Amino acid sequence: MNEPPWLFDALASVRGMGDRLPHALLIHGPAGWGGEIVANALALDIMHVEPGRDARGVAHPDLRWLQPEDGVIRVDAIREIVEFLVQTPQAAGRKIAVIEDADRMNLNAANALLKSLEEPPPESFIALSTSAPEQLLPTVRSRCQQIRVLPGGEDEVRDWLQAAGVDLEQAGFWAVEYGGAPFAIATAAERGQAPLWSSLEKAARSPAVARATGDALRAEDLVDLLERWLRITHWLLRRMAVPGRVPVLDFATEMQKVHRAALVNTGLNRTMQLQRLLLLWAELWRHESIPAVPKALP
Repeated sequence: MNEPPWLFDALASVRGMGDRLPHALLIHGPAGWGGEIVANALALDIMHVEPGRDARGVAHPDLRWLQPEDGVIRVDAIREIVEFLVQTPQAAGRKIAVIEDADRMNLNAANALLKSLEEPPPESFIALSTSAPEQLLPTVRSRCQQIRVLPGGEDEVRDWLQAAGVDLEQAGFWAVEYGGAPFAIATAAERGQAPLWSSLEKAARSPAVARATGDALRAEDLVDLLERWLRITHWLLRRMAVPGRVPVLDFATEMQKVHRAALVNTGLNRTMQLQRLLLLWAELWRHESIPAVPKALP
């Protein structure tokens, strides 16, 4: 997949650092606009691996790539990163740990990371990638040099998606549930993923169909699914007449509560919560007319 034009400046920044590379970088920008691509380029550069590879799939003794598990980065995972960073590099002469969606670190995890940020081991580097830098501890942010990823224009995004072979008709649906984020849209296309709207439209037909939809979606990451669902709901809200908004707003508030719980509660019965929300959704649309199909790209 070609590097998009809106990432050129950020990529040039990390590739041009060379020996001036700081111990910790904070790469931030809107979700799905390529912050992890910049982190990927940095990791490949440090490991002397040819450009274009996905660093998450590269088996290299001096590279670690950490992602949230069930929407959260916990302290044990960060402790493993800290232990990795104090070891002597084995092949590349330097080592790097990339923490994707770093804002998903819980408090204990963030505090565990601080030790490496305050007392960095030699020839060891950390790259944090996040779409919500404000949710990181101020002490974490202050110890990182920041690289900002800016979103591209509509024509850039459309041209890039088309060049990547993404069907623009389908992309219109994904653009709503992913907030227009092009990398998220491209990933959905690569996976052959159906737009979430198709499932939600079915679930609205009856409680029985809502339950069946919950069964079909239970393998999905609940945090990610709720974020996509919330974007669709907000898109619909903006197009509804004022009298119909209150019950939909109440439903969105309930989704936000489950989303917050899923981020922090490892014991949450996620399947049950998804079923409950889909039944509420079906009940909601028994009384409210569903606006036009949510689709953002022409």
